[in-house]
Amino acid sequence: MDNLARNLDISYVAMEYGKVVSLKEEAYLVRTDFGEVVSEKAVSCLVQPQEGDVVLLTVGSKGESFILSVLKRKNEKKQKTEIAFKGNVSFNIKDGEFSLAADKNISLATNENMMLASDKISVHANKGEASIEKFSFIGNFFHTQVKRFKMVAISVENICRRFTQRVKDSFRFVEDLDEVQTGSARYLVKDTLTMQSKDAVHMAEEIVTINAEQIHLG
Repeated sequence: MDNLARNLDISYVAMEYGKVVSLKEEAYLVRTDFGEVVSEKAVSCLVQPQEGDVVLLTVGSKGESFILSVLKRKNEKKQKTEIAFKGNVSFNIKDGEFSLAADKNISLATNENMMLASDKISVHANKGEASIEKFSFIGNFFHTQVKRFKMVAISVENICRRFTQRVKDSFRFVEDLDEVQTGSARYLVKDTLTMQSKDAVHMAEEIVTINAEQIHLG
């Protein structure tokens, strides 16, 4: 047992304060009271260290060193604090809520897909802009209520089983051709129906019926 104990490598870990001198890829040169050491960022250290940061690090007897946390940073309000992860990351909150809040901007960006899944999604904003190259919407019910709606498009195609509109006044301006193809058409006008054109042609294969109390032609 004594011989076995002598052959065991006794290792120890010391904790030190240091200042980041420089960084290259995933290695950090940290100046301590006993000299400069090359350190790695520990997985638990979420804040990405920067040059000039005061950090807490561990130094092992075999020379390995890890930065545990960033303690102090000059001009913290002016510099950008980066929370850095490597690999896949998942946030799991049980029996609670998760919120993000900022006094200024919040940005979400990814090089691939962004997915949102929820029982209910609410968006409230004073102004909104969306630029989407190709957009597809699938749903069972869509309801919108706006004060003013304006759309500019090169081509619009609607395919509906049933289409109903209820408006107070309707104006439509067609520069060239206006064509309607239908199985049957019916116009119900409460007061006066006025049709005006330079030329008018009415064609029917069988019967044309005009029924009125008075008919004026001239």
